[in-house]
Amino acid sequence: MKEPGRARSHRMQAANGQLQQLIDIIALRASTAGVAEVQGVEDALRFVVDRICSHTGWPVGHVYMPAPDSEDEYVSAGIWHLEDAAALEQFRKATEQTRLNGDVGLPGRMLSSGRPAWVVDVAQEPGFPRAAAAKSAGLKSAVAFPIQAGERTGAVVEFFSREVMEADEQLMEAMVSIGTELGRAFERSREKSMAQQAAELYRSVVETSPDAIMVTDLNGRVLMCNQPAATHHGAEGPEAMLGLSGFDFVAPEDRERAVENARRTLETGSVRNVEYTLVRRDGSRIPAELSASLIRDPEGQPRAFIAVVRNISERKQSEDALRKSEEKFRTLTEMNAAATFVFKRGRLVYANSAAGAMTGYTVEELLAVDPWKTVHPDFRERLQRAWRATFEHTDQPPPSGFEVKIVRKGGEERWVEYSADLVEWEGSRAVLGTAYDVTERKEAEKALRDSEERYRVLYQDNPSMYFTVDATGSVLSVNQFGAEQLGYTPEELAGTPVLEVFYEEDKEEVARQLQLCIETPGKMAHWEFRKVRKDGEVIWVKEAARATLDANGELIVLIVCEDITERRRMEEELRKAREELEGKVERQMQLGRAYGLTFRELTVLHLVAAGNSDREMADKLGISPLTVSKHVANILSKMSASSRSEASARAVREALLV
Repeated sequence: MKEPGRARSHRMQAANGQLQQLIDIIALRASTAGVAEVQGVEDALRFVVDRICSHTGWPVGHVYMPAPDSEDEYVSAGIWHLEDAAALEQFRKATEQTRLNGDVGLPGRMLSSGRPAWVVDVAQEPGFPRAAAAKSAGLKSAVAFPIQAGERTGAVVEFFSREVMEADEQLMEAMVSIGTELGRAFERSREKSMAQQAAELYRSVVETSPDAIMVTDLNGRVLMCNQPAATHHGAEGPEAMLGLSGFDFVAPEDRERAVENARRTLETGSVRNVEYTLVRRDGSRIPAELSASLIRDPEGQPRAFIAVVRNISERKQSEDALRKSEEKFRTLTEMNAAATFVFKRGRLVYANSAAGAMTGYTVEELLAVDPWKTVHPDFRERLQRAWRATFEHTDQPPPSGFEVKIVRKGGEERWVEYSADLVEWEGSRAVLGTAYDVTERKEAEKALRDSEERYRVLYQDNPSMYFTVDATGSVLSVNQFGAEQLGYTPEELAGTPVLEVFYEEDKEEVARQLQLCIETPGKMAHWEFRKVRKDGEVIWVKEAARATLDANGELIVLIVCEDITERRRMEEELRKAREELEGKVERQMQLGRAYGLTFRELTVLHLVAAGNSDREMADKLGISPLTVSKHVANILSKMSASSRSEASARAVREALLV
């Protein structure tokens, strides 16, 4: 039997009054409890659900909360008021298996509107997902209201009755008020949680930071600091730092700048990466880097400074070591005749003056220009491909040990011999390369390969002795003139050890010089040794040699040989004549009849008397004609002679030349 309308109205008014009392209780709890943890909010929700069901007589109260794995869906929070748990078990299971969004069910409608929602009869409600379970449990009307927590709905509270009830605006407004009060509790809970998390994070950062962290008042007095800050300044602990002036820890020469930076922090809000020298209590010094920010109160007024100070001793030592290393590198490369450069990320980051000279650019121009512009187009693509592979694959070495053609600034083409290796440059991989200009060598090699006729002119028909020797010292070839000079045919010498034609006493030194030449390809070597002709005659030769690669890539030694036997014979005769002359002079010097002439002047007098010119005397004595002329002038002065003829005649007459 249905309850009369008047009685039902009185009961609802009574319930509304009780709800208002509930609102007042919730507000009182929210204002006096402070900020609660999440568990406290859940307790508040249980309190609300139980109290509303008790005051209204509704058999079911339930809470939905945001799904932890979705931003748009809500799931059962497990907070229930069930008048008869056994009879309502199937409805409870159906509810806890239902995920709601803005399009599903009663809470879904409420989520879409943001306002309480009322369903007169859930069995007749289109799209109500738990309609069958509600009907089976004897549930009729339903009402739900949201609890806002910031911009998102923090929870949805729903109730079910066993009677069909029309919407009651006064009751819905009461629920809006309840939702508002609970939303404030949610918000305060969230704020407290965030504040606690922030405080915990701040404490963790300060306590675990390897850097010194210090908070000072606006006058620089220490309000708090961590252990690294105390350690930086030689204090036992943070407590010993409190009340001290942070400026006292700054070296005197930096103190004025520190005060100025504090003023700038007060004006701009922060300073970053400022370097100071700090003075510890024991007087020792450490280089440090400081970053500081201004702390303001809730009204925006400056209250304190917070500074992070980092000991940069190791960094400074590393920077100093790096600077010295770079200075040594640059000194060595600038002294090096080879072009030296560093290639990184598609551009040159270093080049020495030899690299500029080789390419025709200044060093500044070379660092600014596209480096591939200096590589001849015929070689550019292959070299680019090899270098890309080097930087993309750590196990791929840079292209090295080959010859490439370059284009100078003015358009001239030159050949260079290039080598490279991977290095660390300013924290990442780079290529260190060196190059030598080998244009002349390449041109000479090309000339030798161009034609057999040119080879015959330069090699076979040349009036100099040409030998080609392999890396083991065996004769590969000798030109006709060279073979004839030694009394052999070219065929007789081919394939024999080149040492066989050298004088026995010279062979060891010849072998050493030849090996040194082989070990330094491209470098010219010069020597003078004796060779033995086929008939046993010994001749002196002057040789120029250089190791290079032949057309097949094999190492060979090219030797150009000149017969200097006549020159050596003349030098020997000149040596004997000089010794004979000096012997005569020594005898005259011993007799003491030389007008006070020096040994050299008396030697010149002998040559003057023999009719030699100044040039001839200079060649025989190994001095300049000007020096000879000075000696002659001294002789004439000491002998009081008016001419060379008079001095010569007197020397003969007085037996000074015997």
